Amino acid sequence: MKKLTGLLNAVLALTLTVGCSEATNESSASIESNASKKSNLKFVDPFIGTGGHGHTYPGPTMPFGMVQLSPDNPTAGWDWSSGYHHSDNTIVGFSHTHLSGTGVGDLLDILVLPFRGEYKYHPKDEKGRLLTPFSHEKESAEPGYYTVELPEEQVKAELTVTQRTGIHRYTYQGDTPAKLFFDLGYNKNADHPVMTFFRIDNDKKISGYRVSSGWAKLQPIYFTAEFNQPFNYQLYKNGKPVKGHNLKARLGQAELNFGNLNGKTLVAKVGISYTGIDAANENLQSEVKGFDFDLVKTKAQEAWRQQLNTIDIVEGNDIDKKIFYSALYHSSLAPQTFSDVNGNFYGGDGATHTSNGYDRYTLFSLWDTFRSLQPLLTITNPDRIDDMAKSMMGFYEETGLLPSWEFVGNETDVMIGYHAVPVLVDAYLKGLTDIDGHKLLEAVKTSAMQDKFGIDFYREYEYIPSDKEVEAVSKTLEYAFNDWTIAQLAKALGEEKDYQLFMKRSQYYRNLYDHTTGFMRGKLSDGSWVTPFNPSHVNHRKNDYTEANAWQYTWFFLHDILGFMEFMGGEEKFIEQLDELFATEVKMQGNVSSDISGLIGQYVHGNEPCHHIAYLYFYTSQKRKGEDWIKTIRETMYKANIDGLAGNDDVGQMSSWYVMSALGFYPVNPASGEFVLGTPLFEEVSIPVANSKSLTIKKLGNGYVSNIILNGKKLDRTISYQQLMQGGELIFTLEP
Repeated sequence: MKKLTGLLNAVLALTLTVGCSEATNESSASIESNASKKSNLKFVDPFIGTGGHGHTYPGPTMPFGMVQLSPDNPTAGWDWSSGYHHSDNTIVGFSHTHLSGTGVGDLLDILVLPFRGEYKYHPKDEKGRLLTPFSHEKESAEPGYYTVELPEEQVKAELTVTQRTGIHRYTYQGDTPAKLFFDLGYNKNADHPVMTFFRIDNDKKISGYRVSSGWAKLQPIYFTAEFNQPFNYQLYKNGKPVKGHNLKARLGQAELNFGNLNGKTLVAKVGISYTGIDAANENLQSEVKGFDFDLVKTKAQEAWRQQLNTIDIVEGNDIDKKIFYSALYHSSLAPQTFSDVNGNFYGGDGATHTSNGYDRYTLFSLWDTFRSLQPLLTITNPDRIDDMAKSMMGFYEETGLLPSWEFVGNETDVMIGYHAVPVLVDAYLKGLTDIDGHKLLEAVKTSAMQDKFGIDFYREYEYIPSDKEVEAVSKTLEYAFNDWTIAQLAKALGEEKDYQLFMKRSQYYRNLYDHTTGFMRGKLSDGSWVTPFNPSHVNHRKNDYTEANAWQYTWFFLHDILGFMEFMGGEEKFIEQLDELFATEVKMQGNVSSDISGLIGQYVHGNEPCHHIAYLYFYTSQKRKGEDWIKTIRETMYKANIDGLAGNDDVGQMSSWYVMSALGFYPVNPASGEFVLGTPLFEEVSIPVANSKSLTIKKLGNGYVSNIILNGKKLDRTISYQQLMQGGELIFTLEP
């Protein structure tokens, strides 16, 4: 299909032909029978990360769901990127889409608030949204369910979800007419409405859309809402009441009046789609029959029971379990389902496409998640990997490039590198996708042969000159790793010429190592070093490093650890400099980004570039130092409370580090198919693998790891993906 141009054309063209889909008619009794099996739901606290800089949200969603139905506060700054921060005690409504753990805010679409009184006189925030106070003492959440009491409105709100539908249940007290306010026209942080539309279908159903522009430059979303009670209505255009049953405006709102519902419950079910109103209606009709809120909640929690049981802690204390399962929960929120029940989705070219047999996903925060989240999903959810890989390849076919940081069909280009490459190659080499290898090689080479983001300079100079491009050091190092990954794919396909080319490029990172200072350092186009040089200096997005400094990025050589150790001067120097990273009392200097948090010396756990560094000790004779730092990070950077994350969860990357590190292994090179064996947290863990088998991980004793046995055979400090997935017993023996 041809790419559509202009926001108005996109609004008019993004429609969907309604197809047929059968709903799952599983009985409540059978679901409850399944739910009676062992469940780890009780250990999940969705509020972890809603304080501090975690940027998570507490509302319900399904594993990898399209809908994230959660409360929104009036935005008060960066820490409200998810729409919610636990320091707040005011709600503007419950919206149906959210980002978890990102450093930029967007989504928060289709906002609904139960209220009483007159719209004209009701308290509003500075953006014109209705607002109402609440108390955290009257608020609770668990996987698949959220509830809060709104005392000023005399209503108890309850939320649950299906994959593409949000279900609201409101219990009103008092004789004042019960109302719902649908707001499509508010301006959000970094996101602004372009066009909104409401249609009153009948006295129990409304539909509409919102098109906005922000981080996602063109984001359409459509909805259909049905209610178990009839309503009267009033539409508002730019805050002023208008007549009629349709409304098209940049700032559109709808007030629904259900009359006296004293003691009665109002149930609203809201289906969404990114392709059209008819598609939203089809999603709704397919996934929710009737208005049985409790049945939907039970189904949502059964889905979470199954997802959380992909890792079963047999022995461990409840606090550690709470941290672990909350981390596993946050590692299961994205990528998000993006296609409708009939397979249609909003493509990267702004047109509607059909997925042809796979579920389309969105929200690929690849600079973050290529490190450990995507490798974790190959263990917990290998059945989803092919669809995720085909989603990225579909984006390539629609736009000409693999995604870098994509969501809702938009490439944001917000971070560096071409990290779809290691994720896709890893999936291919693990045998988890049936994508044609040569087609994949073509796609990954296209990313590496761009003439933007400094890649042209990288090819010309064999590093990126600092006088030609910002973040030159970080980009050089990350491109080199990506190129090593391309080389491995080429080798597997027998493409020797490509293998040699990209192996050569994978060594370009060495051109920025300064032996005199011991750091990766910026270099000018004439070959001279950037001066003055201060390895502790940070200048957010304006110098040689991405959200970091030379202390952190010097260690980004994931594909060549032993080779670089020799290049820098041997193991002794390698260990000495690692020790100094963790122990130095030198402080950050310059324009230090809020993303740089969770410090141990100059090690930064609150942001991703450092996540592999503690594991570098396992490539040396000082493995116990690595164990010490892993334990320290687990104990100090993760807590069982609202500010329990050291930094942004970054769509599950922070959480997945904990999950992997608690199990006892980590993918230092996430495209190698190998995991470095660290030190496990729990006495016994069971992971279901293929063919009804399971992998049991046991920790015998306390102290440092002295021996590792897999199915009777001794391992060094690495284990392959194939070894993990064959099942059996992995036994760590520890001694004081």
